[in-house]
Amino acid sequence: MGIVLGLVAALCYGLASLLLRVGMRTAPRDDGLFMTLVVNVVLLGAIGLFVPKPDWSTAAVAALAAAGLIGSAGGGYAYARAIRLIGATRTSVFMTASAIITAGAGWLVLDEPLGLADGLGAALVMASLAHLIRTRSTAAEVPGTHGAQQPALTRYLIAALAPTLLGLALVLRKWGYQSFHSVVLGAFIGSIVALVALSIADLGTGVFRQRLSDNFSRSNWWFVGAGVAISFALLSQFWAFSFVPAWVIGVLQGTQALWVLVLGRIWLKGEERIDITVVFAALIVLVGVTLISLNV
Repeated sequence: MGIVLGLVAALCYGLASLLLRVGMRTAPRDDGLFMTLVVNVVLLGAIGLFVPKPDWSTAAVAALAAAGLIGSAGGGYAYARAIRLIGATRTSVFMTASAIITAGAGWLVLDEPLGLADGLGAALVMASLAHLIRTRSTAAEVPGTHGAQQPALTRYLIAALAPTLLGLALVLRKWGYQSFHSVVLGAFIGSIVALVALSIADLGTGVFRQRLSDNFSRSNWWFVGAGVAISFALLSQFWAFSFVPAWVIGVLQGTQALWVLVLGRIWLKGEERIDITVVFAALIVLVGVTLISLNV
C-alpha cells in the first residue's frame, strides 16, 4: 500500500508542476506558491474538521511546523522558482536527488535501515530518471518570464536547493507523524505555517498587498489546480508513512519526473515525446520500485 501511495504522491506532484508551469505564462510576477498554500490550508483545514484529533505532542507538532517552514515554504519556493527558470522537466531531474537527502536524514534521525536490494532499487530508479530527463528535457524557460536573465549557476543552484529542503522536510514529517498520528492535520499544520511564513516575508518586503491583488483580483485557476494536486500529494505522503520508511517515499516521489514527461507529452504537445528511450526508462524504474517493494 505504501508503494502505491508514494507513486500517487509523485503523480500529484508531477501534475502540480505542469499546472504551475502553465499558470506562470500569464503571471510574470507570481510563481504560484501563495495560491497553492492558500488552497492547501483551506482544503486540508476543511477536511480536518471531520477527522479525529490525535493526542497532543508538542515535539511532534514542532517537527511538523518545521517541516512546513523548510519544505512547504522554503522548498516550495525553490521548486516553483526552478520551474519558472529552467522548466518543469529539468526541475524534475533535480527532484530525484531528494531520495539521497531523505535516505541520509532518515538513517540519522529515524534510524531507518537501508539494505543492499533497497539501495540497488533506489539507484536504478534515480539513475534511470536522471538519464531520461537529461536526454529528453528542453532548456526553454517558461514563456513570458525572464529566467534567461539569471546566471546559469544561480538557476541550477535554486533547482538543487528544492530537493534538499523537501527531502529534509519529508523526514521531519515522518518523525512528527509518529507521535502526532493524523494524516490530514499533519499536512495542515505544515501548510498553515508555510502560508504564515510566506505572508510575513511578503509584509517585510512590502509586496503583500500586490500578492493579494495578483491572486484574488483575477484568479489563476492553474495555480488553484496545482494547490489541489499538492494537497492530495501531501495526504498520500502522510498516509504512506504508516507503511514504508521515509526514504522509500523519497525514491518513489522521484518518479514524478516520469509523470511530467508522460503528462507533458499529452498536455504540452510538442515539448516532450515518448519513444523507446522513455519506454526503456519506465521499465528500469519499474524494476527498481519492485526491488524496493520486496523489502518493505
